[in-house]
Amino acid sequence: NVYFIYIFNGEIMKNLTSMLAIFTLLLPAITYAQDEYKYEPVPNKAEYYVDKFKPGKDFEDLLKWGEDLVKWTSKHSIYDNWQPVVFMPYFNSNSQALDSVFLGIWPNATEQYVGLDYWIKNGAELLKKAPTIPVQAIDTWQWPISSPEGDMEVGAVRFSDCKMKEGVNGRQVFDAYKDFAIAARSKGDNLGRKMIFPGSGATEGDYDYVYSLYARTVAELGAASDNYWININGSDEDKALGELIDSCSNSRIYITHQLK
Repeated sequence: NVYFIYIFNGEIMKNLTSMLAIFTLLLPAITYAQDEYKYEPVPNKAEYYVDKFKPGKDFEDLLKWGEDLVKWTSKHSIYDNWQPVVFMPYFNSNSQALDSVFLGIWPNATEQYVGLDYWIKNGAELLKKAPTIPVQAIDTWQWPISSPEGDMEVGAVRFSDCKMKEGVNGRQVFDAYKDFAIAARSKGDNLGRKMIFPGSGATEGDYDYVYSLYARTVAELGAASDNYWININGSDEDKALGELIDSCSNSRIYITHQLK
């Protein structure tokens, strides 16, 4: 708000007093706006490369090439904070559209693009040996909500395209997810969760974010599903989250392999 002080008939002090009174009335609202959200997301960047195999190549070839990639990046400190993961589609509505997904996670955009810059200038020979051909590359921001306890093994992840109800924003949904994840953990849940916001390269659709639900092992994803329906469904936190989400659709599950 912009306030204008009019000096007329020597009443400047009266106008100042009025301004102070207005500011005092507005102060609670300003404070409330600053404290409106319960949690602060710690964003990271992630690249998703959707791939098809070259003729005669398969997922084992991709894992072997991934080992070579990790060895190559380990020689360059700019990749110290980079985390690579490969996905194999499992439950998917269009399995013919892709054979694998390569995920690279970065702590921020600066490190991501320093790494990309180095790769573009120096990674051509290694790229030629890759057993895959990219069909889509997606740049994203991610808001981690929870992480599994314990070392990651061959795991599983479920993605869903979600739409918020009208008038709801991402920070409100994030707060509700955090409360839900904390409550679920107290009931034995050990899943990781992320809100993903696709950017360049993303497929257009009627969704606001992609919800990632991932497990340390394949078996734990199934156990967590049963645990939800038995112990978590219908809880206060579950209902509060449901009140903010309009829909989640196009669920698909992948088997995950961390490369380092």
